Amino acid sequence: MRLAIVADDLTGAVDSAAAYRAFNPEANCLVIPWSIEPVQRWDQVLANHAPDLLCISTDSRNIHATTAANRVSLATGWALINGFRLMKKVDSLMRGNLTSELDAFMSEATTAGCSFLFAPALPNQGRVTAGGHQYHGSQLITESEAATDPLAPALDSELKSFISGERPIHQLDLEQVRDPSLAEHLQRLSTRGAVIIADATAEDDMVRLRRAALNLPQVALIGSSGILTDIPATPQVAAPLIFANLLIITASRRGEVRGQLTYFAEHVKNSRSIWIDPDNLPAASTISESIQTAFTEGNSCLVAIEPSAILDPDIQQRRLQAAEIVNLLANCLQAVCASQKMPLLAVVLGGDLAQAFCAVAAIEALSVHESSLKGGAVSKVLGLEDFQDVSILMRSGAFGDADALSYLTLK
Repeated sequence: MRLAIVADDLTGAVDSAAAYRAFNPEANCLVIPWSIEPVQRWDQVLANHAPDLLCISTDSRNIHATTAANRVSLATGWALINGFRLMKKVDSLMRGNLTSELDAFMSEATTAGCSFLFAPALPNQGRVTAGGHQYHGSQLITESEAATDPLAPALDSELKSFISGERPIHQLDLEQVRDPSLAEHLQRLSTRGAVIIADATAEDDMVRLRRAALNLPQVALIGSSGILTDIPATPQVAAPLIFANLLIITASRRGEVRGQLTYFAEHVKNSRSIWIDPDNLPAASTISESIQTAFTEGNSCLVAIEPSAILDPDIQQRRLQAAEIVNLLANCLQAVCASQKMPLLAVVLGGDLAQAFCAVAAIEALSVHESSLKGGAVSKVLGLEDFQDVSILMRSGAFGDADALSYLTLK
């Protein structure tokens, strides 16, 4: 089975590839960033690399809903033509253009006879589904920090509200998900075009759902990377990742990220923090030189927005400022990666920065590998000689405890 995953941002695509790779260690898992000529890029990667899993980022979480839908429709149609099984990756906090993207995905897939298992829980991060509603811990997502996301707030917690049109919608509660007859329940409900919303509060629930769904060829998956959770038959021991320099870089302003950055700066010895003032941005070359100086002095380096910086109250101005910062840091990161003579681990937090970096560096695709790092899987750039000594860890800014970044120093 070859699986194609259509994700609305790059870190989500990488998270999905890492989850799949964890129990399919021999699989060739590739991630393709969005590009100006996407179909040509997808055709080229498919011809040159023969992936088992192909994750396509449409970079559509924070753009106009119609444009987002068009990108998803294009990617889904291409995947169907090329014989892939389908999955639509969604944010487990239900942010972004969900309704328009799901409508585009399901419209394309329904023409191929698909039904849909909608299971967006991500239990290992406290994001669960109960009674057809999405929760973060004990709070509905609309009552959690996700509702105040500066660029893409969570607006609804009821999953069926994201399904447009006259589709049949069914609900699997926890009792049914944990019933030995789950596969039979799913098969009975999986008529063409139907959507089955599944409750899940534990990783075992996600394992059961995934296994039942993938035994039914007509079922397309809709969910977070949690739906790819499984238990390896034989636990794999990954080779240690060797790197001389560590760079953590982000434009995220999420509370979780601020906590992780502060913890890293205060607790990790031999580290240097470069804080960016959004109202007085330095040149990319200035930041790059400071990073190289930190490396020369034997320090890890952290580059982020000043924690005390105040957000613009106008969301449009906020988005313009965010785009300027992302572009600055993307150019800085590209310059640092291209000039490395020692093995570098670059940790990129946030999908917008990850996408901008790939665009600036003209990255065709990323190959996702396992690693012994507690921070997650790493990617290698395909096709760029300057990046041979660079390993990249791309991760959503919303994941992890306060000490999540400091784990990366434990080689």
